[in-house]
Amino acid sequence: MSKKPILITGLIIAAVAAAIAVKGTSSGAKGDTALPEFEVKRGDLVIDVLEGGNIHALQSLEIKNEVKINAGTKVLEIVDEGYQITPEDVQNRMVLARLDPSGIEEMIVDHDVEFQQTEAAYAEAKQNLEIEESESLSEVKLTRQVLRFALLDFQKFVGEKAASEVLQSLTLPYDVDSIAGYEKDATDEILKSFDAQKLMTENEGDPTEDSRFHAGASESQASTVDFAILLEKDRLGEGEAEQTMRRLKDEALVAKSELAVVTESVEGAKRLHEREFITKQTLENEMVGLEKAKLSVQTKETELGLFRDYEFPKEAEKMLSNFEEALLELIREKREAIATVARAEAKFRSAKRRYELELKKREDLQNQLESCTIYAEKPGLVAYGGANDNYYTSRYYEAISEGATLKLGQPIITIPDMSRLGVDVDIHESHIKKIELGQNAVITADAEPDKSLEGRVTKVAVLPDSNASRYNPSLKVYPSTVEIENAQDFLKPGMTAKVRIIVDELKDVIYIPVQAVFVEKDQQFVFLKDGGTYRRQEVTVGNYNDEFIEVVEGVSEGDHVALRMPDGYDPLNESDEIVPANVAEAEDSKSDKDA
Repeated sequence: MSKKPILITGLIIAAVAAAIAVKGTSSGAKGDTALPEFEVKRGDLVIDVLEGGNIHALQSLEIKNEVKINAGTKVLEIVDEGYQITPEDVQNRMVLARLDPSGIEEMIVDHDVEFQQTEAAYAEAKQNLEIEESESLSEVKLTRQVLRFALLDFQKFVGEKAASEVLQSLTLPYDVDSIAGYEKDATDEILKSFDAQKLMTENEGDPTEDSRFHAGASESQASTVDFAILLEKDRLGEGEAEQTMRRLKDEALVAKSELAVVTESVEGAKRLHEREFITKQTLENEMVGLEKAKLSVQTKETELGLFRDYEFPKEAEKMLSNFEEALLELIREKREAIATVARAEAKFRSAKRRYELELKKREDLQNQLESCTIYAEKPGLVAYGGANDNYYTSRYYEAISEGATLKLGQPIITIPDMSRLGVDVDIHESHIKKIELGQNAVITADAEPDKSLEGRVTKVAVLPDSNASRYNPSLKVYPSTVEIENAQDFLKPGMTAKVRIIVDELKDVIYIPVQAVFVEKDQQFVFLKDGGTYRRQEVTVGNYNDEFIEVVEGVSEGDHVALRMPDGYDPLNESDEIVPANVAEAEDSKSDKDA
């Protein structure tokens, strides 16, 4: 591909100089040695960039080798390159290529045993998780039932009202709803205290030290309760303790009543004995009855006192302690259940993940096996290799043919979309600032030089092509794409074409050939013809293309400028040197000076 860099800051020679209208003048006898000239023109000037490139499809169906075998996969058969796939071929699932499936079939057989083991382990882990969840749920239900029974026992003994009063003073749950809330808070606290790393090593997470749900956070609160105050002012509810107190009080009262009757009877017996109406033995029997009545009163009062001072607080504290222990047992059981289920879940997730990986691997192997047979998917022209193959990729991959060994990811067949074609061009760094997306372009295919097509710039690389500068570090080109509008049937991918990108269209400007402009000390000038000589004339230039450059100031329409530097020009002379108009005059002038 030819490059045409234009250097405004240097001497520029265009290949089209021979086509430019040239006028030669001579003031001497040797007119055939006159400098080539150009008459300064005024008119419209199109600023463009001309590059060459290759036509390619902007969209293509690229079929690659998907078989992951280190040794590569052989091509058993493949359709001829250039074959035109028809819609009927697509409908009939025409085979475009067959790859050797033996390697991937062996991998499927080897993997099948490992997959079955992983599947069995996954099923076992799932079953174990369900069992652990069920058993843990049952244990928690039993512990929750024991807790409810302990609460009922305490309420039954001291009465529901008294039990609620005591439990609320200790900030303990006092009914079914408060127990449910307590359990929820405990569960949340336990879940926060679990450490994932400890669970993986089958250790239970410990709750925080200041948590009220910690099993050993404090001593039993039942020992701090003064149950005697429940016996005051009828604070004791309708429970077993109240019923026992009533019974003992009644029995003591009956014993006292009996004592009063016996005492009165003894007094009567004494009076009768004094009158000798009854015998001494009868009196003594009455006296024994009195002692028994007194002993009965004393016994009943002692029983009442013992129950009030010892039995009642003991049984109340015992039942409250049982309730507290049931609460702690529920928390312990919840913690154990959560830890057990968490371990089972961890094992299940691990087995599931391993199963999913093996299942994905199995599906991938099956997909690779299916990819060994390549069917026609869309109509189009069959081309070997990839859509973006270049010199370097062609050296990396073995050429596509029957018997060739393909690497993983190597393009096998490309079916280009002929409705959208473009030209890949490399823009030289001297032009890249001019190129922008959306600029119009004129494309001419080398196969049809008389037909011009319209296009537009759709891609401009940000960085230069590293491959292009591999063997020529000084060469910097930027890969770009020009999309062809209304692509014609005669265009084929791979054709070479010339692209003229329209950068600007200048109206009514002064222009001269680019080779007529010279540069010295950052000054641009031309050699303007002045009679029979050439005079150096500084100019201000504007935009340019491969042939012409705009002159903003310094020359006028109809002037004549030299297309090369005169032989007699001395660059060391900084004045506007006037030199002869032809070589003959230059030689005569030199002879006169020497004489």
